[in-house]
Amino acid sequence: MRARSTWQRFSFSTKAAIDQALYASGMPEETLALYSRWWQLETYLRSLLYVELRSFHGVEWVNHIGQSATTRQQRDESLKYMATADWEDPLSYLDVGKLFPLLEANWPLVEPSLMNKEILMARTSELLAIRHRLGHLRRPHSDDLNRLEQTLRDLEKGAFSAYASYNREFYPDPNLADPVVAAWVREEHETAQRLIQHADRQYDVLFRLSYTVRPYATAPTAGDPISGQTGLLWKATYHLRTRETRPSSLWRDSYLNRNARQLLLHMLLDGGSVAFTFPAVDDSKRVSDAIGEAFDAVLLNLRPRRERSERELSETPMRSIQLDPRIEMNSGWTIVDDTTVPITIFGA
Repeated sequence: MRARSTWQRFSFSTKAAIDQALYASGMPEETLALYSRWWQLETYLRSLLYVELRSFHGVEWVNHIGQSATTRQQRDESLKYMATADWEDPLSYLDVGKLFPLLEANWPLVEPSLMNKEILMARTSELLAIRHRLGHLRRPHSDDLNRLEQTLRDLEKGAFSAYASYNREFYPDPNLADPVVAAWVREEHETAQRLIQHADRQYDVLFRLSYTVRPYATAPTAGDPISGQTGLLWKATYHLRTRETRPSSLWRDSYLNRNARQLLLHMLLDGGSVAFTFPAVDDSKRVSDAIGEAFDAVLLNLRPRRERSERELSETPMRSIQLDPRIEMNSGWTIVDDTTVPITIFGA
């Protein structure tokens, strides 16, 4: 069965709004295309900064993005009645004019995932001019789309490195002298003793602990601990063999309120598993506890796996605007790995 086109999957109100803007209000078609490409560029840069700052600074990462972003976020709290899913993300409040300087200030962390520094920084004024035209509803220059798409093409190699390394898992030596390994591989944590075998027998859920290495970091050598190292991420994966979970209900579970939500980098979902990533640089006791809290939350939010039609199986679900940005599904952070080649990240 042929999958429906993206346009066919839009809601009636979305189609009507686009139709009115293009054909009744005089919005140039190029503006819609340009906004779409800019969305790809800016969301990638912001998400990359988030991952690398979290992996390097842990829970203290927000202290390294500047006061203006957090101030704007605090002001927005007075409008909670109209808050979006991004309102808890301080980077989403960072002015675009400060985004590129922040990238430059953290260049050692982001360099492997971007492009030549001199070229990118030289393009900044042109890119910001395009962004300002969009923001102030000015009609685009005839070369704007080409300029933006060229930048996306130049970012392809770095973006693949960022995503593939995030999904390149290593499994720690069970005998490693590391407190998180002791807690969850040797099952010394009380929650590990309570849940690992129970989840396998009663819920058909298999737990695995792994770690990944960011492109800027050095992989640990044999015998070196993982905990406390910058650029390394713990990944706690819960394989749901016969069941599934709803992202929204799992994310809101009270177990995650205790500690896990503050520490986690992402909650990752695909069809057969749910995983939580945590910066290894953070306190190992808190990380070990957070893995257990996530375990309880997963088991409490399981439901029988629903049979899907051929049409549903052939389509990539659209991401809900209601989902917190720390929930990743159907994105590069969940689907790109060393085996997904050839691939184009941005399709530009």
